[in-house]
Amino acid sequence: MSDDPLVAGVDGAKEGWVMAITGAAPGTSVAFTLLPSFADVWAEAQTQGVQAIGVDMPIGLPGKDKRHSDIEARELLGPRRSSLFWTPPLCVLDAADHAEANRLSKRTTGRGLSIQAFHLLPRVREVRVVLTPDDLSPQSRPQAAEVHPETSFAVLASHPMSSSKRQPSGQAERLAALAPEFDNFDTAPPPLSGATLDDLLDAAAAAWTARRMAAGTAITLGQGEVDETGYPMAIWA
Repeated sequence: MSDDPLVAGVDGAKEGWVMAITGAAPGTSVAFTLLPSFADVWAEAQTQGVQAIGVDMPIGLPGKDKRHSDIEARELLGPRRSSLFWTPPLCVLDAADHAEANRLSKRTTGRGLSIQAFHLLPRVREVRVVLTPDDLSPQSRPQAAEVHPETSFAVLASHPMSSSKRQPSGQAERLAALAPEFDNFDTAPPPLSGATLDDLLDAAAAAWTARRMAAGTAITLGQGEVDETGYPMAIWA
């Protein structure tokens, strides 16, 4: 990796958080590491002097209504819109179990909460404990931002991906999209213990968006929308 400023992308994996660190300049290589907690990720970003970090996890949570960023992202994804499920509302953040979360969500929004969204909540809490709303400001260094890898891939390739990231064809499609952006991505990255290939691809896509954040060229979906606790609800790509 060159000596130019660094950016990073982060994706939740079964055994922790995959962190992809790369140069802010296009075409530089990317390196992956697995860290046990988001606190470790944030500490590593500060130690490395990372300028921007894309986080594949909802951060700002809606109230009664759906987030504008989710609506816009699903429109952008078109046939792949199901890869982005609705962000859980703030009222369920500390729910003890899925039954309670589902009840609270229905009472507040009129909609139930999927089990997939419920299983995100421990990671969402972990991120929000570490980051303050100020850490998501464009003036912050490092600047953290919420990303959604499928949205990043759609912007990178100028069209949504055609198949699932868990299928070999979908992984090949994503590798092909990333290859011009990182000089060590001509083949699949080496296996990383505790993470899957799609975790690495998602972290790399988040790092690509972080590169655009640092350059001031990223797009923001749901720009300007904040939740009741002050966290931005935008998705960057």
